[in-house]
Amino acid sequence: MGWTMDETSERTSGAPGGEPDFLIRLHTERGTLRRAVRTVCQVVAEEGFRLLGEETLDLSPRGLLLRSDAEATIGEPVFVALRTPRGQSWIDATGRVARIVRGTRRSDRGRALGVRFDRLAPIDAALLAASLRGFPPPAPARRVRRDYAGTVSLLMAS
Repeated sequence: MGWTMDETSERTSGAPGGEPDFLIRLHTERGTLRRAVRTVCQVVAEEGFRLLGEETLDLSPRGLLLRSDAEATIGEPVFVALRTPRGQSWIDATGRVARIVRGTRRSDRGRALGVRFDRLAPIDAALLAASLRGFPPPAPARRVRRDYAGTVSLLMAS
């Protein structure tokens, strides 16, 4: 089976539809900056309505890192309700589990689930973005990965 890289830096299989197996993204390719914010939330699996967690470890307008010991699978749909940082407003969203942190690396802050928002009302997105201003990004857990292919491409283009 052959692999290709498409414009969004997703590794895709040669299977019909080219569904992404996983994302290969550098920190510089993130759409938004994550913020080191702990806030109250409830993230519930759509199937079985299982509670996955109740506290964020970091947050962005596109998703969150949830402290969680619950079992989940990549791509699993979830419902999210979270209180805005420094506020009393609650935001509702839907999302999917995008990452599972097993807590085995020295730099991990325990077990966690990364959730990417699928649906967030525009007013809630604006409220969340405004409430995140002023919070620092999380401290890097690992050294920055070098993008050798990108460097070679830049050298070849010049």
